[in-house]
Amino acid sequence: MNTPIGRDFKRTSRRGGVQLGVSREFFAGLGIGLAVALGVFLWQSRALKAAEAAAESLARPEPRMAAKATATDETEEAPKYDFYDMLPSQEVVVPEAGKEAPVEPLPNSPIVRPGNYVLQLGAYRELAEAERLQTKLSRLGISASLQRVAIDADVFHRVRIGPVSDLESLNRTRARLRAADIDVVVIRVSD
Repeated sequence: MNTPIGRDFKRTSRRGGVQLGVSREFFAGLGIGLAVALGVFLWQSRALKAAEAAAESLARPEPRMAAKATATDETEEAPKYDFYDMLPSQEVVVPEAGKEAPVEPLPNSPIVRPGNYVLQLGAYRELAEAERLQTKLSRLGISASLQRVAIDADVFHRVRIGPVSDLESLNRTRARLRAADIDVVVIRVSD
């Protein structure tokens, strides 16, 4: 083997031009992306035009064919409306703005129908508020109970008195609560 000592036998490739492998992939992806974007744009513009046409057709109602219908169906009577005659005969008195009549509270008539009754004084979300009302009632000499009630996802604490079957004590308790300015709801449980 006769080889010159100064010579390099390693094969080298010449890079005289631009490598198009990476740039071809880039431009192919760019072209596909632009084609998809153009397709989506055209599809949305067509859908927008269809929606505008539908809204426009809803905005302008079609003309009625009333003239043709009345000419062909002469046997039908036109609807008769009585409220045009009834309204003028009814009078509504509206009080003047400056003159207000004093509002009298509704009388809390005593309960006379026998049965078992429960007095509900309130339903509170917070237990502390219900306990506060219960202590106020105990200072008045009235014993009340607390009930925890769950309605859907909410929890309420009801303050109740009863059940009471004696009508006289029920009416006395209502009068004491009214004197203490405590609102009460009377619930009839049974006979």
